[in-house]
Amino acid sequence: MSSTSTHDVPSELRSLWRTRPVRTPDDAKIAGVCGGFGRRYGVDPVLFRIAFVIAALWGGAGVFLYALLWLLLRSAGDEVSKGEALIGKGRASGSRITAAVLVVVVMLSAPTFGGSGESLVVGAGFLMGVAMLAGWYGLHRRNPVPPTGWSEVSAVRPRSTRTGTGRTAEASQEPGSGPGAPYGPPVPPSWDPLGAAPFAWDLPDPGTTPPPAPQPSRPRSRLTKVTLGLALIAVAVAAGTATLGGVVWLDATRIAAIALAVVAGGLLVGAVTRRGHGLLVVAGPLAGFVLLASLVQVPEGGWEGTGEQLIEITDPTQLDAPINHQVGSITVDMRELELDRDRSYSIANNVGEVQVLLPDGVAVETNCTTDIGSTDCPTGLSGDASGPVLTLSVYTGVGSIVVTP
Repeated sequence: MSSTSTHDVPSELRSLWRTRPVRTPDDAKIAGVCGGFGRRYGVDPVLFRIAFVIAALWGGAGVFLYALLWLLLRSAGDEVSKGEALIGKGRASGSRITAAVLVVVVMLSAPTFGGSGESLVVGAGFLMGVAMLAGWYGLHRRNPVPPTGWSEVSAVRPRSTRTGTGRTAEASQEPGSGPGAPYGPPVPPSWDPLGAAPFAWDLPDPGTTPPPAPQPSRPRSRLTKVTLGLALIAVAVAAGTATLGGVVWLDATRIAAIALAVVAGGLLVGAVTRRGHGLLVVAGPLAGFVLLASLVQVPEGGWEGTGEQLIEITDPTQLDAPINHQVGSITVDMRELELDRDRSYSIANNVGEVQVLLPDGVAVETNCTTDIGSTDCPTGLSGDASGPVLTLSVYTGVGSIVVTP
């Protein structure tokens, strides 16, 4: 008898959220988000901080995700998160003004998630955010059970009830004692628990064995920090070259690939020296970003525009600028066009329908391609071949193409 096990993604996601990190103010640079992730999954918090900085530079995903996690993850010792406290589900440390400011930051950073005016579909910020969330899921798959001592770190501090003198009732009373307790010794006075109450003396038993001395910890390797430093230098040099030197082909995907190559080199060195395991936390999301970004087909000149568009072409000089549309339907009307010579024209759309109305009496050679969808285009050369010829190339990633002669 054999059995196979499959990963139940919904239950794993519920487990991920149930055992989610808590913010650790004692190990915080800003709000303790990265410190909480480091303690929960046993990874150096510096790696998470670097990942958030890189994600903030590429499309603003780091700002959006950090503010969102600051709002949704409770602080160590608190009952609920700031977001839950804002809607009255419990108490959290800090003021509600901070929570309201975080809501504003999340709302302001969400529209610019793609960065540089790009949309959520193909934006670098969206891809980087997906890669970081996938990295979180991978960390949970590797460490689904919280580490030893996590319950103490994430425990909720009990509320203290105030007495008339301002002292807590828990500090002056124990279970089984007090005025109404039928058994047990009386409670010693809180101002002098030993001098006037010998029964309350708590002396150590003779011969108590002292706790063993802690074992010296293994010194941390500098390979991870050195590799990440070299990767950041490589990214800065590549970004400067692309911006100041005008290198067009050096886009965000290729710059990320350069950083990934440096991290991969560090992993190779770490495989020999048995160091640098923390680089896996950076290599995973970075590789996911490069893979997703490389799968997005961006035509030369970039994507332009969203929504429905109607473009009328009446002058041959308009054919010098190709159409690069992003999302939505587009209609190109050429019925009033008269060619002066042989010309070529291209129309590219990412998602949506493309409809082209051809001019009468003009020879047109059409080439229509789509990844997912249908095409209704005349094949070969159509029209009067004795005059100038228009070579038309029409592409859509997802959608239909209709070319009407």
